[in-house]
Amino acid sequence: MKQSNTIIVGAGRLGGTIARKLNMKSNVLIIDKNRDKFAKLQDYSGFTANGDATDMALLEKSGIKDADRVIAVTDDDNVNLFLADVCDRIYHVPNIIIKLKDSRHRSLVGENITCICPFDLSLNYFEQEQNSEVNQ
Repeated sequence: MKQSNTIIVGAGRLGGTIARKLNMKSNVLIIDKNRDKFAKLQDYSGFTANGDATDMALLEKSGIKDADRVIAVTDDDNVNLFLADVCDRIYHVPNIIIKLKDSRHRSLVGENITCICPFDLSLNYFEQEQNSEVNQ
């Protein structure tokens, strides 16, 4: 069985955690502008690339053409949106997941792209908890 190829953009806490979890089942490469973030990746034995992921040459050098999945979890919605668009329209990556701080930006992405909005997830969880307390 062929291992999937995953590119994660953003080596912060979320990106690092996702990389560690996927590294057992997938070939993983993390891209980040800040080289210091790679030193903080504990228990991660996959590949890293230091640079700007919005640079098409870096994406191609990093294997974007063979990627099965791209996960963009930088702290910049504009970077994540740009990467989603490029991965979808130019490189036809089949599985694209992005983090958005502002859920209003969801309308800017294509239907093939999964958006995760931490604020909305937190609010939904809170509302569910409140509803379950009322129903008890």
